[in-house]
Amino acid sequence: MKGKVLGFDPASGTGAITGDDGNRYNFAAADNKSPAPLKPNDTVDFEVDGAAAKNIYAVKTGFSLPTGGGASSDAAAGAGGDYAAMILARPYVIWAAVIILGSLIAGYFGTLGALGDMSGPYGGIGISGLFIALLFAVPVVAGALIFFELTGHKLAGQFRLITAAVAIGGPILLPVLAGLLAPEMLKDIREMGTAFGAGGRMGLLEFVGFGISPGMLITVAGGVLIVLTHLGIVKLPTKL
Repeated sequence: MKGKVLGFDPASGTGAITGDDGNRYNFAAADNKSPAPLKPNDTVDFEVDGAAAKNIYAVKTGFSLPTGGGASSDAAAGAGGDYAAMILARPYVIWAAVIILGSLIAGYFGTLGALGDMSGPYGGIGISGLFIALLFAVPVVAGALIFFELTGHKLAGQFRLITAAVAIGGPILLPVLAGLLAPEMLKDIREMGTAFGAGGRMGLLEFVGFGISPGMLITVAGGVLIVLTHLGIVKLPTKL
């Protein structure tokens, strides 16, 4: 059955839905199977269990973005507000995008290429290099979370904490492990990175052993925000 959300109380974790049959159905937060919390006036599809709604899914509604002046401009502004509300209702998409941005700044997208450079004239860096290569997984996992959130995939909930763990632990632990496994190579790696230039792919490997950079901080911050949102500490407004 389809219906509309009348309201939801985060404190009690309960809410109510008006069904298309005109009856009112109560629901608990656990009954919401959509990735985002339900809000008043959300259109939902649900199963009826007596006076309760179960297995509730938010129904995506399309909206157009008219152009022109007068009433059309007002409609466009309203549609723009709907777009903004849709994005704000999916905070995990925003935090995953922050992780990808941080990874781009930190150069994690170039880890595989950097290791390829070293495996040529410099013979590679062995198992420690594998830990550095794993940093490439940070933006990949964040991208997968965005896909799951936008498609309402059933794995979205579990993947949030996986993404947070990768975004927080990866930039901190992987370089440390790489440095511990090959401490005698740190000096050579840094020297080679300097020779290739700080902006090059080889320069990326200068942080083996651990180093703090703006990109690393942004990546870790994205993971922390996922955790805080999951715990209910950070909440985004549903309207601008």
